Amino acid sequence: MSQITQLMTNKVDTQFLNDVVTGLSQQQKNLPCKYFYDDVGAALFEQITELDEYYVTRTELSILSQYSQAIAQLLPDNLSIIEPGCGSGKKIAYLLAHLVNVKSFVPFEISSEMLNYSLAHLSPLFPELAIAPLLGDFTHSQMVKQLSREAQLETQTNLVYFPGSTLGNFSPVKAIEIMKNFHRLCGINGYVLIGIDLVKDRQVLLDAYDDKKRVTAAFNKNLLLRINNELGADFNPEQFTHQSRFNEKLSRIEMHLSSDCEQTVKLNGQLFHFVEGESIHTENSHKYTLATFSQLSAQANLRLEHTWQDQRGYFALCLLRPL
Repeated sequence: MSQITQLMTNKVDTQFLNDVVTGLSQQQKNLPCKYFYDDVGAALFEQITELDEYYVTRTELSILSQYSQAIAQLLPDNLSIIEPGCGSGKKIAYLLAHLVNVKSFVPFEISSEMLNYSLAHLSPLFPELAIAPLLGDFTHSQMVKQLSREAQLETQTNLVYFPGSTLGNFSPVKAIEIMKNFHRLCGINGYVLIGIDLVKDRQVLLDAYDDKKRVTAAFNKNLLLRINNELGADFNPEQFTHQSRFNEKLSRIEMHLSSDCEQTVKLNGQLFHFVEGESIHTENSHKYTLATFSQLSAQANLRLEHTWQDQRGYFALCLLRPL
């Protein structure tokens, strides 16, 4: 694991720069949402989960509170649990409280601060639990292959736990690739437990991504600050406005940063020109029905076996098995 962590650390700046330059060079400028989560961004996202408008986290926690025991009864003893994008570790605690003889827990995070936070939260609650944190990018298929091979994950039965609605941040093609990574990580006859945000009233969705306290706006603009700090760009975040939009055709919320004026940004010796009103597309959050999610899963050779929802039908936890 230490080798994989070091490999990721050495490559991240070059990859980050290439991804940003490529994204800003498109006709519709864009930035990969995975770069939101530096330490500042991860902390801002934790604040978002507490907002009145952001129903996702509290709805999922209510499902976990109600159904964790039922979920645990469908899983075998002596599982290793792998949680890509573990965040604070609050959600896994619900499952760990009901699972018997967990072999190990592997929080898999791109933010070192969130890994430390997760460890600090879980260690006192589960002092006997073997925790093996991994700093890295679960969307990086080559890294997942290397990890799976070195740790011999494919030869054992694991639970890959992916709560929240993070899968919806990716295009259908990338979501399938990520679920194929999870298929590899879950090992022989393993399990994948994924949270998905369901289709609902348009205004509920728009409000969830554009809160009155402007925390989501700060989260979105922090990506520009990160590019300045780590890549030497000269973005002025005050000259961009956060926007949330609903794309009905693609069933997704889109986050954008719209330029308030005509301006030019310099990065790596290149100039990127913005006209007033031109936006950088920073994130998608796809909303699913159970039918569309089942079809998506099948393309990653995963079968939807069980679902648990809240009473309003806002959110679902889905248990998948390899085909």
